[in-house]
Amino acid sequence: MAPAAKDTTSKKDDKKTRKDAAKSKDSVEKEPSVELTEEEQLEESRKAVEEMMGVSVYEALQHERQKQAEAGKRRASVSRFMYVGKLADGSSDEDVLSQTKAVVAELDEAVEDSPWNHPTTVEDMAVTGLCLAHSNCVVGVFETKCPNALDFLTKLEKIPSLDDKECRVLMCTEDCPSRNFTGNHFRKVSKKPDNFELSDDLDDVDVAWDLFQDVLKVHQICTRRNVPDPMDCGAADFIPSADRIRACADSNHKKPWFTLREFLEFFTDPIHIELESDKVWPTQRFEQVTGYLDDVNDDLTSKNPLPPGNEVGPEDIKN
Repeated sequence: MAPAAKDTTSKKDDKKTRKDAAKSKDSVEKEPSVELTEEEQLEESRKAVEEMMGVSVYEALQHERQKQAEAGKRRASVSRFMYVGKLADGSSDEDVLSQTKAVVAELDEAVEDSPWNHPTTVEDMAVTGLCLAHSNCVVGVFETKCPNALDFLTKLEKIPSLDDKECRVLMCTEDCPSRNFTGNHFRKVSKKPDNFELSDDLDDVDVAWDLFQDVLKVHQICTRRNVPDPMDCGAADFIPSADRIRACADSNHKKPWFTLREFLEFFTDPIHIELESDKVWPTQRFEQVTGYLDDVNDDLTSKNPLPPGNEVGPEDIKN
């Protein structure tokens, strides 16, 4: 049997194909480079950063807002405040709760006559929250639109059962996307003394946040178990003690919380601007000068010339 011939055809075809591909590649003219404008360069840089960093916080928030809009959930955009205060002498927990209820009722009546009174915003203007009153102090968290919130605090300062000098705003959060509280609730509470002390080493933000969390837990437990009184539904463990509330409301500690009066002065009183230039360069004061023209003749020469020998001559004038 004759030996089989070597198959060289496929190798030749392979070499030919490679050469043709190389020639066709060389024959293609390179496209001239195009200079990008400044806007296009910025867009390319932004895309490169996105590829490295991923989705930005802004884009994530926008995506979440779009999802809520598609689900029919409108952003609440409310203000949330928490205040603590001592009761005035002779006042009781029932007094402060009834007077605070009256403030909310007054605001609700004003909303009906306000320019915000139309179907899309009346619900937003409602006051929601929880007010817990001990026999000698109170803590309250409420949510509403910003104009309504400032009106609430202004009226709250005037109720007789609250000692406005021993009342502080511990938390102020603006543009909250949703409400944490359903409805507005006022409850009498009690708890054993715990001798809470507001020492200097305690962080003021942590103290305020822990207090807010406890008030929120009380509301959540009462709502989930459908029992209005926190003393009867297992929420008693989270009720802030009177010692804790009074320590935060006290005017003698050095924590940077606004008193109620300071808060209202800062956010509601007219803004007074004093420029630094007013301190350095006081306004020029103009005074009326009289009698000058009575001392000169019609040709503006002096009626009281200098004594002889004191005249001013050309030699006294130097260039």
